[in-house]
Amino acid sequence: MSKPDETALEAWIDQCVAHLRDAEDFDVHRPHKDEFLLLYGVAVRVMRYSDAYLRLVRCGFVGEAVVLARTALEHAVTLQWVFIVNGGINRFQVDVGHDRLEHYRNLAVWLDHHELAEAVASLDSPPEGKRLPPFMNMLRELDQEKFLETSYHILSQHVHVTHAAVAQFLEQGTEELHIKYEPKYGYQYQATYVVAVSCMLARWVVAMLTDDPPLLELLDKTSDDLILPMTLIDNVEEKKRRKGLSEAGAVKAILLATDVPAAVRLAPDHSLIGPNFHPFATARARRGLSE
Repeated sequence: MSKPDETALEAWIDQCVAHLRDAEDFDVHRPHKDEFLLLYGVAVRVMRYSDAYLRLVRCGFVGEAVVLARTALEHAVTLQWVFIVNGGINRFQVDVGHDRLEHYRNLAVWLDHHELAEAVASLDSPPEGKRLPPFMNMLRELDQEKFLETSYHILSQHVHVTHAAVAQFLEQGTEELHIKYEPKYGYQYQATYVVAVSCMLARWVVAMLTDDPPLLELLDKTSDDLILPMTLIDNVEEKKRRKGLSEAGAVKAILLATDVPAAVRLAPDHSLIGPNFHPFATARARRGLSE
């Protein structure tokens, strides 16, 4: 199968961005309401970083856009791990609680701010339990073929001070080296593909939590057309997978987690605007990276 056209990948990214940006509300199954509120911001970050990536690329700042490609990938992989690994939601809740407390506690110390320190002391303690593992541990757990790790490593060359910070701004002349201000980035297609993958991974999680069978159908078709993994669950050991995300019935199982598939409609400001009832009889199984 031939690789997808870069223009088609960019169009897919634009479509994913528009989906979350322009949505007036989301139908969320009542058992997953709190999950949606916990994960929505991570998914939105994927889309906003992806949007910014394309904007920079189209303005000629490809190397600088790569920084955002890596960030989009990091958020998408974390989102997938939290959603598909057993206990991931609870560990993310614990991690967010600790991170919030540590953030404001450090600010109070660094700024020597007495009122802030008192406010931090009055906050509830984070929930008990394990925090998230280091990001590279999560990535490797979902990455049997090393595609994600290789991509992350290459993209990281533009995030940190590496050999690329020297070599990309020099070119060999006839007798001596010349400096240049605008380097040519050799992995633009690969970076765009990684961003398209990140959008797919994030949008699949949103689709799993929301009442949108046509979206699941669209993701399934686009996964075939553009050779993009919908989810990384096939790379997770069976015993480590979240219950309800089994093989062929993965999508329908999670969306029909209760006997009565009731849903609450959430507006973008997260306010409840009334119940909805929808069967998910036509949802199709997701595809993983290993297929």
